[in-house]
Amino acid sequence: MGSQSGRVAVLCGVLFFSGTGALIFETLWLRLSGLAFGNSTWAAALILSSFMAGLALGNALAASSRIRRWRPLHFYAVLESVVAFFGCTIVFSLPVLGDFMPPVWQTLWNYQPTLLGLRFAVSFLILLVPTTAMGLTLPVIIEEPLLEETEFSRAIGFLYGSNTLGAMLGAVLGEAYLIGAFGLYGTSVIAGAMLCIAAVIALAVVRFGRARYAGFKSADPPAQSKFPLIFDASYRLPRRLLFISFGTGLIFLALEVIWFRFLRLYVASSPTAFAIMLAIMLAGIGVGGLIAGAVFRSPRRSHQVLTVLLLAAAILVPLSYLLFPGELIRATNGVFDLRWWQIAVLCVALMFPAAFVSGILFPVIAAEVQTRVGDRMNSTGVAALLNTTGAAIGPLLASFVLLPALGYQTSLICCAAGYALLSLLVSERAAWSVPRPVGIIVVSLWAILILGLVFFPYGRAGTHFAHASRPYEVDDQGRVLARVVKRIEGTSDTWQLLRRDLFGKPYYYRLLSDAFSMSATNPRNQRYMRLFAYLPLAFHPAAKDVLLLCYGCGVTADAFTRKSTVERIDVVDISKEVFALADFYSGINYRNPLRDPRVHAVVQDGRFFLQASPQKYDLISGEPPPPKMAGAVNLYTQEFFSLMRSRLKENGIATFWLPINQLKVEETKAILRAFHNAFPNALVWGGADQDWIMMGLNGPARRATEEELRQLWNDPKTGADLRTIGIEVPQQLSALFLMDGDEIDRITQNVAPLTDVYPKRLTDRPWDDEANHRFALNYLTAPAAVQRFVQSSLIKQIWPETLNPAAAEMESFLTVRQTRYLSEIVGSNKLAELDLYLRHSRLRMPVLEVLGSDGLRVSIAERIAKTSATPPLEVMPDLIAGALAQRNIDTAIQLLENEKDSGALGANDTFLLAYLYCLNGSVDKAETLIAANAGAIKKDSFADWLWEKLRTDFGFHPPAN
Repeated sequence: MGSQSGRVAVLCGVLFFSGTGALIFETLWLRLSGLAFGNSTWAAALILSSFMAGLALGNALAASSRIRRWRPLHFYAVLESVVAFFGCTIVFSLPVLGDFMPPVWQTLWNYQPTLLGLRFAVSFLILLVPTTAMGLTLPVIIEEPLLEETEFSRAIGFLYGSNTLGAMLGAVLGEAYLIGAFGLYGTSVIAGAMLCIAAVIALAVVRFGRARYAGFKSADPPAQSKFPLIFDASYRLPRRLLFISFGTGLIFLALEVIWFRFLRLYVASSPTAFAIMLAIMLAGIGVGGLIAGAVFRSPRRSHQVLTVLLLAAAILVPLSYLLFPGELIRATNGVFDLRWWQIAVLCVALMFPAAFVSGILFPVIAAEVQTRVGDRMNSTGVAALLNTTGAAIGPLLASFVLLPALGYQTSLICCAAGYALLSLLVSERAAWSVPRPVGIIVVSLWAILILGLVFFPYGRAGTHFAHASRPYEVDDQGRVLARVVKRIEGTSDTWQLLRRDLFGKPYYYRLLSDAFSMSATNPRNQRYMRLFAYLPLAFHPAAKDVLLLCYGCGVTADAFTRKSTVERIDVVDISKEVFALADFYSGINYRNPLRDPRVHAVVQDGRFFLQASPQKYDLISGEPPPPKMAGAVNLYTQEFFSLMRSRLKENGIATFWLPINQLKVEETKAILRAFHNAFPNALVWGGADQDWIMMGLNGPARRATEEELRQLWNDPKTGADLRTIGIEVPQQLSALFLMDGDEIDRITQNVAPLTDVYPKRLTDRPWDDEANHRFALNYLTAPAAVQRFVQSSLIKQIWPETLNPAAAEMESFLTVRQTRYLSEIVGSNKLAELDLYLRHSRLRMPVLEVLGSDGLRVSIAERIAKTSATPPLEVMPDLIAGALAQRNIDTAIQLLENEKDSGALGANDTFLLAYLYCLNGSVDKAETLIAANAGAIKKDSFADWLWEKLRTDFGFHPPAN
């Protein structure tokens, strides 16, 4: 079979293919298990633990057995075939199991510990066979007689490194190409094919290296059993070394969780970002394993080598953190804009050094264990068993203990200290002998570590937190916009709550999850968030039971509590920290909805809650994270929308967020197609922005009466809230309509729906703002929007017959919406826009918005004004806007004249005052004002437009040139 190096290279290739296929299977299993058993922090931890438990069982079999009657590569080929077969079977069967298990979950819903235990048991049993086989592959192949002439330290290093590098390729290949091209099922077949290739190569090696098997003797040839393993472990366990193996596995997997958490302060939590992070970490381990195979030769000095390596790891962990090149990434609120190479650079700087050392550590530990145990398979198995056991505990320790209790920076230091303590455990007296070279190295490393910890800049964490929050704290000119009022490092995310003050009073809050703005209470966001409640309540006023998926800042929950006839509101969020922050909000338009006795907060994955809860609801509303966040795609698929519908009562209504400004147009259409497939009676609503609301009706459409619809506006609580967000009269609802199911069918005619099996129909590629604008404008253009509303068959079934707005009235509402949208997207002549609203509409909100104000700003300004005899100049713009919104022209003129008298009247305010004089019939005052300020007025196209506008409409005589 050629030279010794050639044989090693061939078997390394075998394990490379094995690692690639195995990692792809692992990602598919964990993804689909999350859909079947839940994605909450505890559920995800239990699923990962069940996977690691299967690997550990395979390691345990290798540690306690010897191969008999079978040639190792034959047995290896069978193991890979088993993984391939059961791996594909699991991928194809998990969705079926997910459909079968909900009745079981619902039966046990009130027994949560039992439910959690059952999920672990079921996931463990499902993954048991393939993961056990995976755990056996490396120990079995190391027993191969073709490797007898190769030093164990060399063989284990090369094989372990090659297997890990194959896993690195699997992490990138699956996420970057295979899932998108072939879906989950096709990707599993390709992963199985890779494992079969590894098995075929192994069998070919047996065939062409048959001569070397002539002297091979099994452990028990006379045995009649055909099972390839005999349980025979007669060696003495090297307990100290095995504890080192356990400790390094625990620390490194804990570091993985901590690193990933830290990186998310700079990188969006997208599937591609996670794949790159995992690939860089595996690359470090793989390269380290290869280096160990190439360099390490003498097990006699392994204790000294381990001492040095562990101390090196202890130093590299905090050093890589301190040298992290975060300044290379500009702080922006567009964290999805990062390219893959930028993410890779950050990952290499932070993780690669320690991962490289970790890759060397395992082969060195295994080689030292082999000198004590003797048998190669037993040595590899027992070393891997303890390492895998530690690796199973590490993520749990980091997620549930270290990060919530200590934070990511102190957790990193604890991991470094853990490596240092392990070096003490493994070191011998000779390692501290200064006259010896190794003693000098060890003492020097300890000195560096101690000095580093003493002089460590412990306030460094604040710099990284500030990087994530800076885009929302200061503007491009460096002016302070907001400040952090609360920060929580939770079990799964880092949360920062920012508060923006206006005139010294709370204006709005913004909730950051890692580096992403997850929610905010600013007036623009409040409009669509509250509509998630008021739209379904308008068409289902008798709703009693409500389910809200994802709490955010509590705006939608607050809207639901304002409807007195609602009896129960279940609010589900995957993060308990979101609920913990509810008491930190304050302000004029906020109250904590969790204090309402009708509200029940549930910490759970929203999708699993729909599967497991026996409750059915009249209304279900969903405001999940943006679709491109890691894991969020599972909340936008056809299967999820069908699950939502299954939890609705007859005639129930579901509303769901569709942020088209964060999607490519084709992705928007894929989600619309998925939603309409689940809800045949589907509608889409939206205001003057790109935050759309999908609404689905369960069962036949029910017509609301005019009295029921008006009740929302007549009720003091809901009516005041609706007017605050700019929905001032019931007829305005018609101007929110965008499309119905027929239109969805038309625009998605050749578009495949987003499904669980094809999640990559939602890509990580940046969206096209211009294309999104053109797509949205199609549905905001007033004349066409009127026709879509009038001709919609579903609108005809649900809209009150007596409330049909006149075509002119509806077009007026829609013109306002279109104008506001264009103003925000492409800009506008603000005074022309104001003239449109003041003279052709009675709505308040457009007037406030065009003047840069809103209802909340006006309320705060009015409170400030009441506390002083003369209103401060800083509140004047909002007081003027408030007066104009009420069509109180005289008051607005008086406020502007006060500004003029104090010398604070700017050019724009001069134009506004001149316009208001004309509007109020005082053209002579306007002419006097302009004449007095003629020298300061810039002659440009705007001034020319204004003079012509005032001359044509009011008889104004512009100043002479």
